Order: sequence, then C-alpha cells, then structure tokens
Amino acid sequence: MVLLMRRRLLRRVGCSVATAGLALAAAPPAHAADTVAVPVLNGTFAQPVAPDNGTAAGHADWSPENNGVVFGKALAQHPQGYQAASLNWNGSPLVLRTRLWGVKAGSHVTLSWDDSPGVDRRCTAEQLKDGQTYNVALIAPGPVPDPQITTKGTDTVGTANWTTGRSFGFDAPEDNPMVSFESAERRDSLSCGPLITNVTAAQTPAPVDQKVRKEQLPPPKGYKGNEPLEPGVVVDDCEGAAANCTFTVDKGSSYQYYGQTRIVGEVYLNCSRNAIVDDRKITVTEPPYDSLTQYYALKGTPLVPSRSDISQSRPNLAGQAAAGFSAAGGNPAAVSTTNPLTWSRTSTKGLNPTIQPGEVSWIEVQPARERVAGTFTNARNKYRLDAVFDVPATSLPDRYFQRTGPFTDVELQRCAAARPTAGTPDNGANPGNRLVSVDAPPAGVRARSVALNP
Repeated sequence: MVLLMRRRLLRRVGCSVATAGLALAAAPPAHAADTVAVPVLNGTFAQPVAPDNGTAAGHADWSPENNGVVFGKALAQHPQGYQAASLNWNGSPLVLRTRLWGVKAGSHVTLSWDDSPGVDRRCTAEQLKDGQTYNVALIAPGPVPDPQITTKGTDTVGTANWTTGRSFGFDAPEDNPMVSFESAERRDSLSCGPLITNVTAAQTPAPVDQKVRKEQLPPPKGYKGNEPLEPGVVVDDCEGAAANCTFTVDKGSSYQYYGQTRIVGEVYLNCSRNAIVDDRKITVTEPPYDSLTQYYALKGTPLVPSRSDISQSRPNLAGQAAAGFSAAGGNPAAVSTTNPLTWSRTSTKGLNPTIQPGEVSWIEVQPARERVAGTFTNARNKYRLDAVFDVPATSLPDRYFQRTGPFTDVELQRCAAARPTAGTPDNGANPGNRLVSVDAPPAGVRARSVALNP
C-alpha cells in the first residue's frame, strides 16, 4: 500500500533548530502524574540480532523493514550496550519510520532518542569531524520542510561519540502518529551515516471525549505493520480462528458512564379519587454498539445478522475482546470473573409505584454502560485493529426513577371524556356532573408528563 503522506515540521511548541549539538530544544516537561510511556517497538534496534562487531540486515517493526542494517553492540559502542541503526547504507541515505501506538489525536508527545556519528570503516575523517546530519519528522499532511539535526563530531574513524537524551515535543495530529528519521548525509561515502538508537516516547494524553454518542462511534483503524490497512481484512483474520488475535484494552480511553434516561413501560394516569398502587414488572433491554458493526453498515455491507450484536456476527472476534477485557480487569485467565464483558442485557424488575389522584406517573431507567476502547493484534502477520465497543456495564447498577406530576390539559380532558359504552352518563357535560373531580394543576407548576397518543 502506498503511503500518500508528507512530512510536517515538528514546530508546535516553539522548538528551535540549532547548527550543532542539540539541534532541537527539549519540550517543556509535563507533570509526572499526567505523563505516561508510549511503547516504541524495537526502539533499541535489538532485532534482528547482529554480531557484536558486525551488522545484520533490516529493522524489525520499522518501515521499511528490509532496508539498511543494525550495528552490533560492540560496533555501535552505545554506553548502555544497545544495538543501533545506521541512516546510510549500501550507497544510499535511508529513512526509518515507526508509529507511536496508543497515542490519540491531540495528545502531547515527547519523542526521545540517542545519536552518534557513523562508525563504518568506509567513513572519512572529513565526514566525521563536524558531526553528521539527519532529519526528524512527523509524517502528516503539510508542505513544511524537515528540521535538520547534527550529531557530535569525532576525530577518529570507527569511534562513536554518543549524544543521549535528545528530545522533541509535538501535538499528535491523528491517532497512532508516524515519525521518521531520515539521513541528510550525501557526502563522499554514502554508506557512512549517523547512528540512532534508544528511541522512546511519552505522552500527556488528550482528554477523552465522553460526548461521543454510542450510535456514532469513531471508525475502526486497521494496519499491517506501520501502513494503513482496510479494517475488514483484520476483522476477517481475527474471526478466522478463536486464538488468531489478542485484544488489549486502552484503559486511558475506556470508561463507565450513565446513559440518557428513557421511559420504560406504561404511563399511568390516575383519574380516580383514591391513591393507587400500580404493581408492575418492567423489562429493560440494553443492546450493544460497536465501531465494527457501524463501519460495515456505513459501507453498505452490514454484518449478518445485521441487527444483532458482534458476539453473534463475529463470535471469535467477540471472544477475543471479552478475554482481553477480563485480563484488563485483573483476571488474566479470563475465567470465573465477576465483571465479564456483557454484550447485551435484559433485566426484569418488579416495581410498586403509588399514584395519587389527579397525578400521572411513569418509570424511567438510566442505563449503566461501559465504553471499551482497545486494539486487536496478530503478531504472526503484524495486523493491528483499533476498535471501540459500547456495552452494558456489569459492575455498575442501572438507575430506576418513578416520575410523577400533575395532569396536563390534554390529560384532564382525557379523564373527563365520556365512557366508551352506551348508556354511560355524559361525564363531560359540565364540571359539576363529572364522575371524577380533579383539581387543575397549581398555578406556575409545569407538568412533568408527556402525553402519549392523546
């Protein structure tokens, strides 16, 4: 898949570009309690494993994987013994890209890494004495050129000179943003280029938008390695076998909440002269919602059965989500849990509301729900799928309300209407002849009822 994106200058927090040394000013540190680590896959270039004094082709989990080499520990000479990636090899300057998984749009990210001038035997003293240059960029739409960084210099060919703790901050323009390191070395031997390693990241997450409706969840995002992929490909892969994918919950983006209240059962109008106890059973059904079902529906290819939950249309994938949810709740074995992922719930509750004369009464429920965000991964083919589920909460109770209020004018007329049988006295002739004497609502008091099919 061709990645049609351009680089954007990482200049959102007023960072400056220098001519030597630390080329990019460090971002202001976030409060420790607000900052969380972001995983950078193979950030120390430990894979593939190279001979201590040799190289190995490729960079696992970086794009392109099969381009360039990693330097072994002894050859790289990093103070912490890490392997390193060269940004020049085989006569060409290289670019290495990776995604920062789990970062949401709007989050503030601090990217950190170490660099050194090249240690390849084909380097020349002239190339190394003033350091070597490369660019760090955020892959996103925009024509702004990349900033250039210069490593420390060295006086000896084959001797590293590491700068540790380079850092740069930016605000993520999208979920799972992609960053890149690209050589700017084009002098003499093109196999002599700067080394990088120990790439890490941290983020101050953007506030979770809890106003997103469950009927319009964020669309799923699929990836193969670092490249975007049609989400349906990953869905089919996960559904292929019960153990194909592993679901990991994004705890920072998941939360419990109470949904909008709604009327359940009948609305009762007491047109009599006495208080009435209305013994009734209320049945409430809470359905599931998920970004995958919505995605397929918007594509015009709804899942079958299209109006059922994901556990029926894609049971293997749903089982993987349920196992990951239980593991995130502190039950790695996903057995005998008291807080399972519940796709749908139907509950019946006996209620005995008392309705006073001239009063309307109804029952409302405020459902307890859970928004679960997370990622399906398949290490075998490096598939990833970000998805969101909105399901009934198991560990949070629903709320029931008995609502009452005075009659509206429509309801008063209904209570005063003629009986629907022949020979029934005309109950609406005048107030004095009514079978039911009902006072009008007190002045200034608004009725809280809604007339249903008046």
